[in-house]
Amino acid sequence: MLLIKNVRMVDWRRSSVTPYDILIEGDRISKIESEINLSGVPVIYGAGLTAIPGMVDAHVHLRQPGYEYKETVETATRAAAAGGVTALCAMPNVKPCPDSPENLENARSFQRDSKVRIIQSCAINRDLNGERSDWKELLASGARFFTNDGLPVDRVSDMVEILKFSRETGVVVGEHPEAPGMDEKLHRAETMMICRDIFLNEKIGGNLHIQHVSLADSVRYLEKCRHKNIKFTIETCPHYFREVEKGLDGGMYEVYPPLRNEEDRRAIIWALSTRLISIIASDHAPHSAEDKRLDKPARGFSGVELLFSLCYSGLVRKAIIDLERLVEFLSLSPSLLLGIEPVCFEAGKRADIVLFDPEEEWRVEESAMHSKGKNTPFMGGRLKGRVKYTIASGEVIYPFGELR
Repeated sequence: MLLIKNVRMVDWRRSSVTPYDILIEGDRISKIESEINLSGVPVIYGAGLTAIPGMVDAHVHLRQPGYEYKETVETATRAAAAGGVTALCAMPNVKPCPDSPENLENARSFQRDSKVRIIQSCAINRDLNGERSDWKELLASGARFFTNDGLPVDRVSDMVEILKFSRETGVVVGEHPEAPGMDEKLHRAETMMICRDIFLNEKIGGNLHIQHVSLADSVRYLEKCRHKNIKFTIETCPHYFREVEKGLDGGMYEVYPPLRNEEDRRAIIWALSTRLISIIASDHAPHSAEDKRLDKPARGFSGVELLFSLCYSGLVRKAIIDLERLVEFLSLSPSLLLGIEPVCFEAGKRADIVLFDPEEEWRVEESAMHSKGKNTPFMGGRLKGRVKYTIASGEVIYPFGELR
């Protein structure tokens, strides 16, 4: 049992002007009232804090198994908890790749003790670029999200069949959009693959999810498709709508897709403001310092613990969207995508709750990051809004070791 007192609540349905008390019993919200008084119960005093549903990060690279020198499940989920993320979708680019029931079970074996809920995605193709994985066997093993993230589904026949499989079974197909053989820094590469996949899915009607959209051209095309009764969802990441200041080592700015120009950044903001894009994910991709210093630096940013504050300070504080909309992008929409029960402030709902200080300004510092990967272009920057408590299934998982 846990009692949260005197806290303002905001979810994707509404926000409260006056503070409330929230009683948690087991993994559920038991009661929400203007005042609840109980003795012998752990209490979080929420004056000055805002409660929102736990966030769901739909795009995270855990690196384990196979790349533990970059990240482990333990360090990634500690970073997630510190950032208010209570559930995440793990990408399949690990070794061995989850392209069979045996490899899927192996990946899950590292995740069993996690306090953060993990949905393990599976590879569309064996080792991400080989023959087709056995999708039916993976489905029977509980797979619900298929992607070759890091690589596109380059064979049209494979994309056709996985979209048909998606239509028949309800699984989600995540596409990493790029044109095979083209430099991804060319503006048309991302958009070309999106055009192909939308064209195919117009006829098929599968559950297509387009990952980390970054280009104005892509936004313009997807806006045209928006009212054509084509099934698709779109995600983007904070580094495609936030300004990134230069000054760090060059490898810190290498990411996949690459950072774009001002026209692209403004287009992504517009797509968020109009709900064309419905999900914001971190694309958490931790790397070692050595890998970032190579002649060809490893590409990707460590971002799961910065996700909320980057979005809150970059969108809500700038009055681009309100907090209810941000909760929709970070909690409701990814929950629906991944088949997770959406969280809201109502008795009987799962107690996945984040308390944050909307006024606290803080500096991103390497020493304070919980991920092994310190590779973020926002290092040294100042953010507004900081997570103070993360509660998952009724248990305080951040700050670590408190009220447990």
